[in-house]
Amino acid sequence: MQAITTLLTVKVIHEPEATDAPFVAYIPEFDISSCGTSQEEAITHVKEALGITLEEAEKDGTIKEVLAEAGFASSKRDTAFTQRSRIVIEPFALG
Repeated sequence: MQAITTLLTVKVIHEPEATDAPFVAYIPEFDISSCGTSQEEAITHVKEALGITLEEAEKDGTIKEVLAEAGFASSKRDTAFTQRSRIVIEPFALG
């Protein structure tokens, strides 16, 4: 598979009651999360988890389906993928 360079959402949540690994990093496009003792460690771990997931999907022959489900479209050449969705951050008034 050709390498894909793109921007992904990484949501980091701090859970102070989880003293061993209070930071959780979540990539919603792939529904993958991991944790760590710091924000940086949690992000590193979630990137590793995504890498493993994509490697396994490639081995299993399901990489196209996994990428399509995450919002990527295959080109006509069938070797490159582009991101179909965009993330827009909008302010909301709550309450």
